[in-house]
Amino acid sequence: MSAADEELLPKVYLLMDCNNFFVSCERIFRPDLEGRPVVVLSNNDGCVVARSAEVKALGIKMGVPVFKIKDEIARHHIVCFSSNFNLYLDISNRIMRLLDEISPEVMVYSVDEAFVVLREVTAKAAYSTACRIKKTVERYVGVPVSIGIAASKTLAKIASHHAKKNACTGGVFSLLERYERERILQLYEIDEIWGIGRRLNEKLRAEGYRTIAQLAAADGAALRRRYSIMLWNTVRELNGFDEIKELEDTHQQQQIMWSRSFRERVTDKDGLSEALCNFAAMAGKRLRELGLFARLVTIQIRTSFFGSEPKYAAARSLALDAPSADSRVFMAAVNLLLDKCYQPHHHYAKAGVILSDLSPSRRHQGDLFISEQSDEDIKRSQALMALLDKAARSGSRHTLYIGAQGQLAQDKRFCDKRLLSPAYTTSFQDVPKLY
Repeated sequence: MSAADEELLPKVYLLMDCNNFFVSCERIFRPDLEGRPVVVLSNNDGCVVARSAEVKALGIKMGVPVFKIKDEIARHHIVCFSSNFNLYLDISNRIMRLLDEISPEVMVYSVDEAFVVLREVTAKAAYSTACRIKKTVERYVGVPVSIGIAASKTLAKIASHHAKKNACTGGVFSLLERYERERILQLYEIDEIWGIGRRLNEKLRAEGYRTIAQLAAADGAALRRRYSIMLWNTVRELNGFDEIKELEDTHQQQQIMWSRSFRERVTDKDGLSEALCNFAAMAGKRLRELGLFARLVTIQIRTSFFGSEPKYAAARSLALDAPSADSRVFMAAVNLLLDKCYQPHHHYAKAGVILSDLSPSRRHQGDLFISEQSDEDIKRSQALMALLDKAARSGSRHTLYIGAQGQLAQDKRFCDKRLLSPAYTTSFQDVPKLY
């Protein structure tokens, strides 16, 4: 046991990353698919959004349209699933609750990633905790995970990536040792760094930076002058300094967008209205989950970019009198905007609703000529939205909905999911049966 193993570290980050998360969720209830190639498809089953390791080995890329790989799907007997987001979110919540039981400091980064913060621990203790997390999640939830250990979030992301790509690590890898850190950073290129986008990657490569180790050894002050403090923080993080104190707060989210391509072209205004109202309902639900209010509503409609039919696209926005989280308000705005931009005799292929100018409060700079909502109206609105959200969580979304959503709320013609797996964990009707 080295002295470094016994040194007490003030703060250590563990980055838990679920392996092929959507696919892993499907395999929990279909163990017969273990070892077989599996893909999860986007809404309307159009593109590949998740791949098993077996599919990645076949060279099938993320985001590829399904029609382009039909031959490969048949040749390799690839199993396809429609996106079952209710299932994935429920499994994610179960995993995050397990993490909360292990550490009081858990920072959820995405549906399949979370940072666990450990304080005043040794490197050995941190590694043991990471192994315990991996074993606990895989045993009690059934999703395989990889865990990276480091003194900064950026390094923890790299360590997790290395653990996932190298079976010899056993799914857990630490970059707390300086020697190990210097060795590993030479293996990966800068496009693997958390927060380095395509444009910045191109600029840094033009300056001769290829590997992460090269960037870690760079003059951070000079990079800060030429680029930004964000890159300076990244360089510091690569050297083991904890510079990214907080993950992006949900209240700082700029907008919530809900859009879909139609399974069948929509030609009438009523059909577009129903679709847009459904999108407004889903965007409103997400807004309330984040505890936010929106002041600006935008709709987008367009025909297909392909084919010989006339092309048309339009977008319109409306500022509300006051920030709102009521889906009925958004639907009323949607229909006003549709009146302004709808054109007949077109075959519409896609539509969307965007909620923006977000804030954590309904308070705003008042207008002398606009009457405020009464407290009673606000309470009624909140109660109704809470009831709708509860129905959606229980799987009753298609039996309880706002009238403006129309028949589309029930048959979901705007979203084709022919390969959808059952709602194993959120609907009593779909609970797996044992015989």
